[in-house]
Amino acid sequence: MRKKEVFINMENEIFRGNLLDIGLENTGIVYNIYKEFNHGINIEYISGEEEKERIKEGYYDLCILLFSFNKIRSRFKKRAIIEQIHKYLNDDGMLYIWDIDKRPGRIFNGDIKILIPGKKLKVIKIRDFNITGDDSKENTVNIVSKYFDMEEYNFTEDIYYIKARNKCKKEESKQEELKEVSITEDV
Repeated sequence: MRKKEVFINMENEIFRGNLLDIGLENTGIVYNIYKEFNHGINIEYISGEEEKERIKEGYYDLCILLFSFNKIRSRFKKRAIIEQIHKYLNDDGMLYIWDIDKRPGRIFNGDIKILIPGKKLKVIKIRDFNITGDDSKENTVNIVSKYFDMEEYNFTEDIYYIKARNKCKKEESKQEELKEVSITEDV
């Protein structure tokens, strides 16, 4: 089994505003990029489902999933996470996803080398030998597009990057109100 090596340059990424970092492992990558351009920041780490009540709805300007979406195994849980992110972000909030493109029947064994500000190189080792899991870019786009409008995406052989804007919750409320009105008129 050949080990893959992927290089990502995030040295010039600029994230501003209130940040929600959803990572299952704290590699310090997002923190180091964020602190480079946001001085006097206060970052609170939340680990696990039991602490999610501390996250505020409609508060965050951006959310980052950096090689963590593939660790969520079921499609149902992935959809639930994206729906929650949609609620946590403000109306113009942005979602950023970097992850592996792995289809069912395949495995992924590789090192992701990420260049961050200060010419520091961080390495994330990803070993995904679950042949039934669907971590493909198509699956992710399908899940994300229900709640977000795609603004930018980049797909390579092994990695995908998605930047998407939160669909306005106000529009959803109007659509729900219209449905309720049409239902009551039919009765």
